Amino acid sequence: MSDYNGWKNKETWLVGVWFGDMLAEDQEEGQTIDAEYIQNLVEMWVDEFGPGAGFCSDIFNCALYEIDYRELEEHYQREAI
Repeated sequence: MSDYNGWKNKETWLVGVWFGDMLAEDQEEGQTIDAEYIQNLVEMWVDEFGPGAGFCSDIFNCALYEIDYRELEEHYQREAI
């Protein structure tokens, strides 16, 4: 079910907006884009850049636990076909 610009929620959409190009590039280079990979990338970004960075500011205004990493994984699995 999609409730926010084709995604489950705003938090999941924000990950797609902020990290989509990077994830697509990683996928083109042979990286498997699964929920764990995406979650690790997001958590690393938050740890490294903190609340002052654009994505971090946006996502902190939402809730990290609302991100549907499985939906993102399914999107990249469909794109790989």
